[in-house]
Amino acid sequence: MRRCRAKAPAALILGAIACLIAASLPRSWWNQDGSSFSLLAPKSYRGLHPTSSHHHNTISWSMVIHDASIVMIFATVGYAAAYSQQRLLCVPHAVEEWAPGPPSPQSGALLAAGLYGANIAYNVVNKRLLLAHPHPCLVTGMNLFSSAGCCVLCWGLGLMRWPGRLESSVYLRLLGLAVFHWGGMLFSNISVAEVHISFTHTVKAAEPFFTALFTVALLGKKPTIRAWLSLLLVIAGIVVASTAETSFTWVGFWAAMASNVMVSLRTVLSKRLIESHILDPLNFQALLQCGAALVSVPVALCFNLHAVKEIALDPSAVSSAIMIGPLVWIFNVASIVVLVHSSPVVHAMIRSMRRPLLVLASIITFGTCLTWLNAMGIAVTILGALWFRYENEVKLERKPSTGNLKRLHANARHRAIP
Repeated sequence: MRRCRAKAPAALILGAIACLIAASLPRSWWNQDGSSFSLLAPKSYRGLHPTSSHHHNTISWSMVIHDASIVMIFATVGYAAAYSQQRLLCVPHAVEEWAPGPPSPQSGALLAAGLYGANIAYNVVNKRLLLAHPHPCLVTGMNLFSSAGCCVLCWGLGLMRWPGRLESSVYLRLLGLAVFHWGGMLFSNISVAEVHISFTHTVKAAEPFFTALFTVALLGKKPTIRAWLSLLLVIAGIVVASTAETSFTWVGFWAAMASNVMVSLRTVLSKRLIESHILDPLNFQALLQCGAALVSVPVALCFNLHAVKEIALDPSAVSSAIMIGPLVWIFNVASIVVLVHSSPVVHAMIRSMRRPLLVLASIITFGTCLTWLNAMGIAVTILGALWFRYENEVKLERKPSTGNLKRLHANARHRAIP
């Protein structure tokens, strides 16, 4: 096992810089009463009383049944797609050497169904919660603590091996990554509270663009020309979708972009820690969730302290937050384990189709109105994202080697964020 360097981790330094920038923002960015930062109180809900918002967004049994049926439909679609691909594609010989035996099509398809179902259910429940209680800081903290509770439960029941005592340098690196993990979820929730889920995740499809930039800047690895062209297609699609988006606000747009930056930095900076094999994938995700939950406490209390009583008195809000934890944990575990129980090509297909299915499911669930220009922008963005995945993963994975498989296993460990 390799020891970590004693130098201050880049993730912690960048996280501290982000906090200093947020603390030094000009007074004009605050609301007129100076009580809360405008970005943390979406424009659509400013001036609305909590009681009126809650009254129009009460969660009913018919709503639950409607949402659950859509989740089941798309989970079934994911199962069918993964199963058919796994049956049609032969398991490469290198995979058989890497794993004790060839993966079963049934196991890979079930994991795909769990991944899609949990991801869609999380986003739907989270959107319902933000509609009823538009307090992104507090909702993000509740979600993270619920997910962290699942991690602690798995450790307590022996379902997951306790990582033991780690070096202080590892904790510092994890703290920096936890800041970016929390920031990615927070800005995503701000965007979801402000605009349609479909638009938020259309913008978030540009995440590979930022990941590629940070990979070049921090790791010195350059994508191919075709990969860059696919990312330009993603940007063009986002521009078209933004011009025709009925719910468009600059807050929602820039919050989704900020989420992309946070998640991309977390992805790139966590690569070195993951490749050091200090932590296994599940424990890495668990410690990241717990660290992000602790980071969320001071911000939630600073900006949304007044909303704690409001949410505590709403049983549906508490139950939604409790439900989100297992959904996030199922998604993370499925994202990690699916590589072991499916061929690399199918694994790339499963991850590539996650966001398109989520966009489609959110449009159906919330009855989002789309113009032809908006639909075209979403389609172009998704096609660009799929092209990028193909250029960077599928082409490589069709001719797997033992070295490539080891690299794919390492890379898959930090791509589990919903």
